[in-house]
Parts: sequence; C-alpha cells; structure tokens
Amino acid sequence: MTTAAVIAAAGLGTRLGADAPKALVNVAGQPLVAWALDRVADVADVVAVVVPPGRESEFEDAVSLVRAGRPRLEVRVVAGGASRSESVAAGLEALTENVSPRPTIILVHDAARAFMPVEPMEAAIGAIQAGADGAVPIVPLVDTLVASPDEEGALGAAVDRDLIRAAQTPQAFRADALVDSYSRAAEDGALDATDDAGLVRRYGYRVVATEGHPWGFKVTVEGDLAFAEYVARRS
Repeated sequence: MTTAAVIAAAGLGTRLGADAPKALVNVAGQPLVAWALDRVADVADVVAVVVPPGRESEFEDAVSLVRAGRPRLEVRVVAGGASRSESVAAGLEALTENVSPRPTIILVHDAARAFMPVEPMEAAIGAIQAGADGAVPIVPLVDTLVASPDEEGALGAAVDRDLIRAAQTPQAFRADALVDSYSRAAEDGALDATDDAGLVRRYGYRVVATEGHPWGFKVTVEGDLAFAEYVARRS
C-alpha cells in the first residue's frame, strides 16, 4: 500500500493573535508546518501541504529544510480554499489527479497538531490495512464537562466524560473512500465538514477509533505555544 498525506495549513489562526498564518508561527526554531511535515514524512512518501492562497512561496521556504533532509519525500504546496473542507479537497486533487500510482491510504493532518508522534499515525494506518475505511486517533477527556448554560446563565447539567473522547489528527482513510466522500459532498454542496471522518461516515463508510496521544494537541491560542515549545524540545 502507498501512503500519502494532506496537511491542512491554510488557517489564518486569528485566535493565536499572530501576524502570519498559524502554520508559519515559529516554535523552537522552525514553523509549525515544518514540524508537522517532518513527522508525517515518517509514514508518507508524498505530502500535499495546503496553504493560504498567495502565501505559497513562504510555505515553500518553510518546508525546504524538511524536504532537503528527506530526498525521497515529495512535497506539493497547494493553495487552499475558503473552508477547511475545500482546502482538503484541493490537497486530495493534488495527490490523486493524473497521478500514478495513486495512493491507497491518505492521511489528513492539521499543521496545528504538529507534534503528534509517529506511533498513533502507524496505528491509524494499521487499522486501514486491517480493513477499516477510516481511522481516527482519540484521547480521553480530563476536564469536568457540563452542558451549555441556559438563557439565564444557570449551569448546565453534568455530562459523563467517560462517554466522550476528543478526536485528533492525522486521520487515516482508504484513499478511494475519502476521495469518493469528498466528490459526493461537492456534488451535494456539502463541503462543510470540520472533521474528515464525519464527512466519510456521512456516506456510509466505516470509521474506527485508534489510540491517540497527548502530544497531538492543537495549537489554538497563544498559551498553547509554551507547551508546544516544551514538546518540540523533547522531540
């Protein structure tokens, strides 16, 4: 089986308060997107990095050291769309249109989860090799959870966190299932998913859970950068 990956890096990261796309924010000497690419390259031979339109040259520079250190790695920097789903669709097109051989497994990763170790990626890929259409790394929640407050601000009811898990990336998919799901969603005018597994499940494919990792956290706000710096220096 041939494995490829899409890294979604087109987000502007407004909650991070940076003056550049979030994936270009520097952590421990290199941008988030380079950290993400370096890890995904341990399991994928071809990677499409989907970036904000007009910023392609900056991202080419950001991934150049990773590319130089991995001469067999093929990296395609692709302009994204108006939404995450449209951006992933652009990445899928770069990996599958007029390409031979086409990948049989495709990972979809977020540059903001740049420090996910390789073991959860291998576990997700293993689930596809075992017959699943998709696989999502998950982790248990540690916070106490409550429902949203009512209109008067009264605290919502407690939610049993044992029944809930947090989904991470990269999510792994049988390539044909992922491409088919995105194609059908585009035809339906429904490229609105924030989670690729949800889109694939919408069209009847079987998605399983695999074990995630705390280091697969998402860099979202400025405070996350301190933990990212810690993890990067331990990697």
